[in-house]
This record gives sequence, C-alpha cells and structure tokens, in this order.
Amino acid sequence: MPGSTEYDVIIAGAGPAGSTAGYILAEAGLRVLIIDKSTFPREKLCAGCITAKTVKLLQRVFGEGTADLRKGNIINFEARRYEIFYRDKLIIGRDTNLPFYFVERYTYDDFLLKKARGAGAEVIEGDGVEYFDADRNSIRTSSGRTFTARFIIGADGINSVMRRFFPEDKINKRHWQENLATGLEIFIDRSALKEEINHPLLCFDYVNYGYSWLFPNRDRLIAGTGGLNVKNRRQLLSAFRKFLSTLDIGEVRPRRIKGYPFPYGNFLREPVHGNIMLVGDAAGFADPLLGEGIFYAQRSAELASTAILNVMKKGMKAGDAAAETAREYIRLLQHCLYTEFDYALKTRNFIFNYFNKFNSLALKMLMTVLGSRPVETIHGLRSYRWMKKHES
Repeated sequence: MPGSTEYDVIIAGAGPAGSTAGYILAEAGLRVLIIDKSTFPREKLCAGCITAKTVKLLQRVFGEGTADLRKGNIINFEARRYEIFYRDKLIIGRDTNLPFYFVERYTYDDFLLKKARGAGAEVIEGDGVEYFDADRNSIRTSSGRTFTARFIIGADGINSVMRRFFPEDKINKRHWQENLATGLEIFIDRSALKEEINHPLLCFDYVNYGYSWLFPNRDRLIAGTGGLNVKNRRQLLSAFRKFLSTLDIGEVRPRRIKGYPFPYGNFLREPVHGNIMLVGDAAGFADPLLGEGIFYAQRSAELASTAILNVMKKGMKAGDAAAETAREYIRLLQHCLYTEFDYALKTRNFIFNYFNKFNSLALKMLMTVLGSRPVETIHGLRSYRWMKKHES
C-alpha cells in the first residue's frame, strides 16, 4: 500500500510499457507509482513472439540476457525457422540464424512488474485510473483514492483511460478508427495437431489487410487471425474459422475464441497533453505491417522515461518541465520510431494492394528477391526504410 499521495511519476497500466517505465524511473531514484486495474499475474491475449530487438532492449534496460530469460522460464520456446503460406499453399520456408523467441504474457508481464517493484516502484493492483484533474496534476482511482505527480505516463492499453482526457485536435479519430484492427486467438494443445510444429507460420489471404498465424510455445500453440476492421467488416470470425479448418484440429467451440483490438497503423503523432505522455498501445505504437506490439510498448516507455530524466536534470519549474518533457519525448519518437512506422505503413498498404491483384505469385517473387532482409527488418537489424541496415 502506498504511503504517500505525491509522486514524481504516476504510471497508469502495469503491462510491459508501464513496468519498463516504472523500472527505469525508480532505478534513477524517482518516486514512482504504478496503478493497474488487474491483479498480477494476469491473463493477456497475445501471440507472445519477441524478436532480437526486444531481447536487446531487455539486456540494455534490465540486464537480462537470453540465458537469464531461459533460466527464469521467461523465454519458454525459440525457433530458427519460419514458413509463409498463401492460404494453404507454402510460399517459402527458411531457416534463420536469428531466432524467434516466445513468451507467455502471463509470465512475461509478471516478471517485468516484479522488476519495477524491485527497483523501488510502488504498485497498486486491482484499482484502475478513473479520472484525471489537469489543474491539480492528479488522478483518481476507481476506489476513490487520489494521487498527484509531476508527470503521468499513460500505459493503459488500446482502450486507454488517459487518452480520453486528450483534446480532440491531438487525436485524429478518423485515422485512429481506419487503422484499428481486431485479433482473434485460441490456444491449441500440441496433442490436437497431427503434425509437430516448432516454428512460426504466417498465412495470408484469409483476411484483408492482415494475416493469420500459428506460433509455438513449449506446451501449446497459439492460432490467430487479425486484420483492419474497416477492411473486414464482420467477416473476421468466418475467416478465422476457415484458417482453423486447414489445421485439422476438429470443431472449435465459440467460447474458446477470444478477441481483442490492437493498433495497426493508427499511431499518434503527438501522444502528449499537459504532463501526460502516452506509450505503447495507448498511443497506437505497434508495427503497422505485422502488428508487433511488445517491443514498441517497451521502447516507447524507455523513450518517455529518458525524456523525463533528461528534463529533470535541468531543475526546471513544474509547468516548464512538463512542456519541455513533451517536446523531448516527441523528438525522441521522431528519431527512433516514427520513420519506421511511416515506412512500415507504406509497405503494408503496397503489399496488401499488390497481393489483391497478383495473389500468391507476387508474394513468392517478393520473398525470393528480398531473401533474408524481411526477417532482419523484423528483428531490428534493418530499417523499414528501403530495408537498409542500421548502423551499429
């Protein structure tokens, strides 16, 4: 139970973004409070794939390498092969030196929150943020408790409460809705599949502007389908069932299928208002082509924390500090994320428009010509901007 009502930073949301920010800021000696409506460990729908760039962030921020993550059962599976299908037709299958790692969000999120708590962040679970008072820089929780802070980080997901307090001119609602997607997922016991699958599968053409997937974990697999809402209307469930039928796992009961919204190109250009900074899904930060969200949640949290720490070193007054932090956060986003998002969005629109005309042949030709570059881009070794290698 927090012993104070005044903090340097309050973080709404204890997922990967909130816990990453909480850890960084508490490690730096700031008074940090993390608030989440859920009690951890908690179930979270997510395919659970983390790439090399995420592993690099975990090492940089938390000092946890892959050996540590395996030992702690945070990484529970890894694969050095992937396959891409067009419907049930294999387009390409390749081995790769860059492994894909898989986590269960139940374990991963709890691990990160414990890290933040261990660094000194105070945590309230089971009591979400309900109201923000801009005049007092304070928040009120669902149970009626009130806390104030110099800075507030909104890490409370795609249905962010903190985003509701932003003025309309900060959020292009049409752009947000046009690039909002829905994912459907089920868990499949390995025993239900006739064939042993130990690597990720991506399948195109079941949905418009999206794809289907089958990702392995140690004890089960995660099957999913996701795509833009405006391009699929109410056809997503039927598309998912068609995909599941190709897996030959028998009849799937409707209650086993879970759905969730996710950002798919609707990232905010100015995720700041007053002393609030939005990170992760709350700001629409996810890969506009593949929908990968874990890395961008943690990376944006790292950037927001860096902005706060950089400005606090200057000893500025509260109002000036909030404005300067907002500018610094946007500057870091422009330098580190927005170019990637812009080019990933262009790539997405080109690919899905092109495939609709030329089908599987276009996909096969593209993947053959590009070779290992797409996978290196996903892992963060290359940029979406012409797939150029990042400088070391």
